[in-house]
Amino acid sequence: MNNNPVLRTIFERRSIRKYEDRDLSENQINAMVQAALLSPSARNKQPWNISVVTNKELILKYEKAIIQHFLDYGEEWVIEHNKSRGNKIFYDAPVVFVISMKEGSGIDVGIMAQSIAIAAKGMGLDSVILGFPRVVFEKQYGDEWAKILKFPEDHVYGISVAVGYGAEKGRDREPDYSKVTYIK
Repeated sequence: MNNNPVLRTIFERRSIRKYEDRDLSENQINAMVQAALLSPSARNKQPWNISVVTNKELILKYEKAIIQHFLDYGEEWVIEHNKSRGNKIFYDAPVVFVISMKEGSGIDVGIMAQSIAIAAKGMGLDSVILGFPRVVFEKQYGDEWAKILKFPEDHVYGISVAVGYGAEKGRDREPDYSKVTYIK
């Protein structure tokens, strides 16, 4: 099975938290968008929208807003966790896919995020799927970031995927078969 290119791509994918200062081509970005848009969804409702962010200043501003949230709310474990990672959320990735969704569509956008991550790895790129960015969409912030990222009016934050050329290998993983129950 390890000679199957799809399985090999899945087995080799890692969450990468350091990227080279190297832009992606329009073709690479468009291929990931296409893979994302072809993701399956319940009853093919496609309850998503993708904001493809390549503006480095905007990515940094978004990152700072997320970090500031954790500082403002004194979430010590997150503050320490972020410090250990250089206070990076997007890890200098040149592209961030921000997926918004119709409320209650988390499974569908999770599938879409995985499609982006696998497409990226299949093209020799790396990625990290991110939940922390959700905090700047909480009620106390209003809809500032939803407007900046041009979410459709009936959408909420779903998930983000940062993509680029990895500047590290990432952690090896071993499957934990104790998490599987076979029912025959």
